[in-house]
Amino acid sequence: QQPTHQFGSSEAPSQVSAETLRKVAAQGHVEVFSLVHATPSNKFTGVNIYLDEVGMLKRLPLNTRATEFAAQAGYNPPPQFYGDVFLGRLKTKPILQNLSMKLGEDSSLGAPWLQRATMDNLEYQTALNTLTGKNETQAPVDGEGGVAKAEDGYTWTQTEEELEMTVKLPEGVGSKDVKVKFMPQSIKIQCRSEGLQALKLFERIDPDGCIWTLETAKDGGKQLVITMEKVEQALWPRIKD
Repeated sequence: QQPTHQFGSSEAPSQVSAETLRKVAAQGHVEVFSLVHATPSNKFTGVNIYLDEVGMLKRLPLNTRATEFAAQAGYNPPPQFYGDVFLGRLKTKPILQNLSMKLGEDSSLGAPWLQRATMDNLEYQTALNTLTGKNETQAPVDGEGGVAKAEDGYTWTQTEEELEMTVKLPEGVGSKDVKVKFMPQSIKIQCRSEGLQALKLFERIDPDGCIWTLETAKDGGKQLVITMEKVEQALWPRIKD
């Protein structure tokens, strides 16, 4: 029997199968939002939100119910979701597997797993801060708050969700001259067949969620702007490993 997932919308939830979820995913780009992180306290059982990553661009309606779930899970301010979303329960250890959710019992704002979510997410963030060397007494990390951090040949900024990298380009460069290769924990940039940058990143990124554009810099020249989606939502103490 296939594990069931919960369909979340601003209306009443309904129950769908894993196969239906896979078919929906095949029709477009699905964004995964970690609503509850897997931790030792919840026996490594997390809950994800699955949604259309371009729902806002499609002018889909705001899903206030999904936002309420995120607020209940401790996100402040909670993110906004557009269109229909799915809730999925995932166990990460000892093996990765989907788990069933019960309609009504697990899909309400009073669900036991959601009541524990804030503490689970706090436990996850505390462990991540320990791993990355960040604590409350440290100064703000580099690239935070829209303040660009200058490195050799580029600058970068970050939020918990994304990393933005800006590279100055030679005169006369067009989009056909630039190649950017995204890998799970590294990035390579070429311009006119010459290597501009090759970085091993501090943490993992989602190559499918990364884009690049050419923009006009303040001095009138061209610059490459790269946006990378982080796999885990957290501020990095540095860009390079």
